[in-house]
This record gives sequence, C-alpha cells and structure tokens, in this order.
Amino acid sequence: MRVLLPVLVAFVFTGCATGAGQRATENRWADERLLPVLEAQEHRDVPALCALMKDTVPEVREAAALAFASVQDSASVPCLLGGLIDAEVAVRSTSAFALGFIADSTTVVRMAEAAMDERDTTVQRALMSASFIAMQRNGLLKEPNAILYFMDRSHGQASARAADALRRLPDSLVLHAADEIEAHMATQETDARQFLILAMKKMGDRANRTLLGRIAVENPRTNERVNAQRVYGTLYQDEGSDEVLLGAPMSHAENQAVLEILAAREHLNARMVMSHVGQRSDTAVVIGLLGLVIHHGTEGLADSARAMLDAIAKAVRDPYLKADVITVRARSPKDGDFEALMSIMTSDAHPAERQAAFQGVLRIVLERMKRSRFASREAQYAELGNVIRAALNSGDAGLISAAAEELEQADPDAIRIMLDPATESAARAVLLPIRDLEAVLLLDKAVAKRDERSAPLHAKPPFNHPIDHTRLKALKQGQQYRITTNKGEIIIATDVNECPGTCVAFDSLVTAGYYIGKAFHRMVPNFVVQGGCPRGDGYGGMPWTLRTEIARTPFVAGSVGLASAGPDTESCQFFITHSATPHLDGRYTRFGGVVSGMEVLWELGVGDRMLRVERVE
Repeated sequence: MRVLLPVLVAFVFTGCATGAGQRATENRWADERLLPVLEAQEHRDVPALCALMKDTVPEVREAAALAFASVQDSASVPCLLGGLIDAEVAVRSTSAFALGFIADSTTVVRMAEAAMDERDTTVQRALMSASFIAMQRNGLLKEPNAILYFMDRSHGQASARAADALRRLPDSLVLHAADEIEAHMATQETDARQFLILAMKKMGDRANRTLLGRIAVENPRTNERVNAQRVYGTLYQDEGSDEVLLGAPMSHAENQAVLEILAAREHLNARMVMSHVGQRSDTAVVIGLLGLVIHHGTEGLADSARAMLDAIAKAVRDPYLKADVITVRARSPKDGDFEALMSIMTSDAHPAERQAAFQGVLRIVLERMKRSRFASREAQYAELGNVIRAALNSGDAGLISAAAEELEQADPDAIRIMLDPATESAARAVLLPIRDLEAVLLLDKAVAKRDERSAPLHAKPPFNHPIDHTRLKALKQGQQYRITTNKGEIIIATDVNECPGTCVAFDSLVTAGYYIGKAFHRMVPNFVVQGGCPRGDGYGGMPWTLRTEIARTPFVAGSVGLASAGPDTESCQFFITHSATPHLDGRYTRFGGVVSGMEVLWELGVGDRMLRVERVE
C-alpha cells in the first residue's frame, strides 16, 4: 500500500467544483425516468439501485451511481465497480465518486487499477480523487512526502484535502516535513494554505514566527488570518503576541477567534486587555474581554471589569448576550454565583441562557472537585451528580443532551453514581423519538457506557418525510434565496439536481416563513455559521427527518449544508461555511452555495438573526 498514492498521482488532477451563481434552469427531476432512482435513494434500496445501474438510459445509470454516494452501503460496492466499466464517461466518473465514500483498502486497489487502465482524463481524475478520499478514510495516508506530491499535482478542493490530511498526521511526521510545508506556503492556493498554516502548530520552535505574525495581521484572506492567529497565539504566549492578536482591526469571527485563544492563556496582561475594551463596539466581544480581565486582573482591576459587566447585564435584553455574561461569570465565580446559575438552569429562561448556566455550574463543580479530597467515589461525584440529575429531570431536551454528553466523558462507575435507572426513565419520558432524536442518541451512548456495553451503532431513523414531487418539479436548479440578517444580506443558490429532498424541504420552510426571526446559535471562526434551530440552542429539530444527500460539489467557502446528528437525521438547521472544509465532503448534505454576501457571513455571530428569508423570483 506504500506505493499506491504515487501511482494515483501519475495523472494530472483538476478540480470539479461548480459555481454557485449559475443561472436558474429546469431541474433534472422533470425527467420522469429518473424518479425510480429518487424513490430507491430515499428508501435506501440497494437492490433497486443496482438494477437501475443496468438501465438502458445513461442518465438513469448516472443518477443511480450518484444515489449510492448518499446511501453509503458497502453492499453497493460490486454494483459501483461494475459502473467503472460502463460505456458512458459520466457513469464511470460518478461511480468512482460514490466509491470514494464507501471503499475499503481492497477496493482502493481496484480503483487504482481502474485508473491505470482508464483512457478518459475526466474518469482518471474522478478515480484519483475518490481513491485519495478512501485512503484517508481507511487510515492509509501516512507519508508526508507522498501527500505533498499529490498536493503539487492538484488544485482547488483536492489540494485543500491533501493539506488537511497532512496537518492531521502525527506531530513527529509533520515536524519531519517542516521545511517542505513552509516552502509549499508560497505555491499553494488559499484553501490549501489555511491547512498548511494549521500544520505549523505542530512544529513548535521550528515554526516561522515572523511569517505567522505577518499572516495573522496583514494577509488579505480572512481564512488564512484566523488560522495564523490560532497558531501564533498557541505557540507564542507572551505580551508581544497578545498585542499582535488584539491590535489589528478584525471581523466579528476573527475577534471571537482571538478571544478563544486568549481564554486558554494561563497568564495574561489584564491591564493591556482592559485598554482594548473601550476600542470595541461589539458587545459580545466587550463581554469576552471583560471576562479575561476579571479572570487575570488584580483585585481592583477585576472589580472595575465586573462593575462594567454588571452594567451590561442590566442593559441587554438579547438572550445570547445574557448567555455570554453567564459564561464569563462562571469562569471567575463569586459567592452565590453557583446558586444563581442553578436557578437560571431550572427556570423558563431562553434555552441559550439555560445552556450557559448548565455549562457554568459544571465548570464550578469540576474546579471544586480538582481542589478537594473525598472519602469515597460517591462523595466525589455527589455535587456533580446533583447538577446532572437536575438537568436530566428538567424536561428540557437541550439540557438532557448536554448532561448526556457530560456523562459520556466519565467512567462507568461514575456514570452509575450520577445516572440511576429512575432518572434515566424520567429523562426518556419527555423525549420524542424524532423531534428530540439527538437527545435520545446521546442518552443511549451514556447508558451503554454506564452498563459497560459497546457504544450503540448509529441507527438511521425510518423513512418519514416523502418528497413532494409537485413542488420538486416546480423548483428551478439554482433557485436563489435572500437571507436578510441584522448584519446585511446573503444570497444563496440551491442545488436541486443533486439534493432534491433537501431543497424541497428548505423551500417549504422558507415559503412558510419558518426562518423569519430565527437566530444563528453557533459560529466557529473559519468554519461555519449555523442557525434555524426552533429552540435557539442547537438541540432542536422538526417532527421529521430528511435523508442525507451527497452532492458532487464539495464544501468550499460559502457552501450551505444541513446540520445533523448522524446519517439521515437532517431537518431544519443549516450552516454556511467560512472556507473550504473537505472533511465535511461525503458526510453532510451540501445543498447550495453563497452567490453574494460572504463579507456579511464573516460578521455574523451567535445571536444574530434572520429578519427575512425569501425566494428570489
């Protein structure tokens, strides 16, 4: 297997992404010959799709091959291998694409052999791309030089995927290739460079501080700046680096990234941080800066910062800003804060505030556990158990989810102390199997660990949301939607041809006015902005689920995808990517892309809202 990757890159690789802003046209599902493929895909019917791979109509065979990328069942491998020798180029290349997400090590070899025999360059490229993905998924990419060689002969998402694979290698292997990685910074496109920058974190004192500092401040590409800020702030923890990180004008996403970096500091010049408070107009950023001052400042300085924070807390009405205040207070608690947070957690406050309060009391209790000695395991987990049980008995699916996630981090004995059968039954009694699916799955994992059983395999929910074919036929490929936020407008175009069920569901929600007023509850700098949760904290869903649909267009900057708790669990929450995210390819539904408004996307943060979401006619 060591020689396989160089064999795969014997051909010149080119990307295959399609533009998001193409003119809207009739979608391919107007061809009724394709509808049996869609039906089989929705029902995950592998035998039916295999039969359709032998249809006399090439478009049907191609659609069936693409459907297997969404189904991702190993039983489809023989049918897709047969597709590699189909007479039609489109069928062969699409079969290769689908195999990339299913193939095991043996199938990778078969794909490499097919690439050597193939004469069409489009199919060659598809086979190489799919083989690289399959090798990455099967843990076969372990040689930095081979990955760099592949990167040199790729571009677009392919080179980004290679760079991402490189930075995920063990530290010793990345360090061994440090000089080559730094050299590639000058030759690669931005999607790959952002991952090469992350690889520099593993180089320690061999990383180029001057280069990182310049990228963190001066680079015109925000995705590279954010990653450079993260690496620079991790490797160099001194006042000079703090000034670099805080000194440059930044988007909201960058400001949040810097706050995360500084929050990880053991030591910080609080007076210098305080000097930046008055220079910021973004309330969420001000709250974060004040939190750093309270945590690291002298008593007098911390008291001044706390007074400013108290004034903000009294003035704000937005629940997400209130949640930010709660988070800051929990990091540096005073007498009475624990009781106050428990009160918020069990109140009827906004779910975001209850979540922040729960995380806050966890932090306080875990810090107490570190500092104390206990006579027994029961005594050690008594207070934490009280918090966990309060969350599980709250009747709140979000708190149950968060408590279950915390439980899964503990050992089986500790879980048994905190999660008794009566509490488990009470938690399950309030959960609906589809609407609260994520909570059910998380609780199942915690219980399995408690009972010392293997973690349950992901069980796809039964088919429960058929596609409205009348609405599907009426939708245009490339149908655009305007998302008007409090920060500006974003226009997206949808890929109805490759994600029909998702696009129909999204259109239905938009035209029903569902998204109006919904918040963006999650923002991870240089990754995603996510919204559309009915609860507003990320743990909500609809009383139905959608099938995962895998499109051939990859997750690049501005891609629009659906959030999920595992295959076939998608519903109403969507996200938009800040930059290329190749690790999402083949795992999440990408159903559209940004046509305009990327500068607005970088300014969106937690708590910003969709004032209107509407079709662009």
